[in-house]
Amino acid sequence: MKFSTQIKSKYTGSRSFRAGGNRRQRRHRLSAFTLMEMLVVLTVIGVLFAFSAPQLFSLLQASSLSSAGSLLRNKLSQAQQIALSKNIDVEVRFFKFSDDLQAQTEDAIRGFQFYEYNEEGEAIPVSQFFRVQAPVVISTKAKLSTLLQAGKGGASPVKGTSPIPRGSGSGRKSASYVSFRFRPDGSTDLPSKSQSGNTWFITLVKEGSDQGIPKNFYTVQIDPYNGKITEYRP
Repeated sequence: MKFSTQIKSKYTGSRSFRAGGNRRQRRHRLSAFTLMEMLVVLTVIGVLFAFSAPQLFSLLQASSLSSAGSLLRNKLSQAQQIALSKNIDVEVRFFKFSDDLQAQTEDAIRGFQFYEYNEEGEAIPVSQFFRVQAPVVISTKAKLSTLLQAGKGGASPVKGTSPIPRGSGSGRKSASYVSFRFRPDGSTDLPSKSQSGNTWFITLVKEGSDQGIPKNFYTVQIDPYNGKITEYRP
């Protein structure tokens, strides 16, 4: 009797183990994804990305403009502070050039630098060369950047050429620029109005988008009398 009970118990336990294993296998099979389900999920993700991509790219462009605009505004304030603290004129030069380091083959305003003049009248850099990071450039259109329209009769802004670090080599290459100056009292050498009768400002845009008024831009305005710097965004 005892022996038969042990056999029965052993048989029942083995059957229960097999039944439990089968249930676990069935649950494992039921929890897996089929190929069709995976394809459906990927299709939905693709559709959602297609709808959200334009907004995502717009946000990335806006972020790039904000970073470049903030850098320009802060560095112009720094140039004004150098003029005040050292009691000298500080010239701000905006350079037009192509840049093979960033695969930018067309000339555009892509950088700026600050200079002071020594007793011999030579321009000496008082800052590093600041690059505007792609895909952002400074627009040369008169309606977007009056600060880049050279004055008449030698009046500020002034055009010129100067060597700058650019390209893949370690040397310096000549590039054209447009410049204005901060005076020792913090004011500028700019006339009260631009040639078009407008105020003085400069605008950053995505390269290739300055044919009209772009949707995204960053404008920095400079008061010629006190050098006050303000910015505008759409």
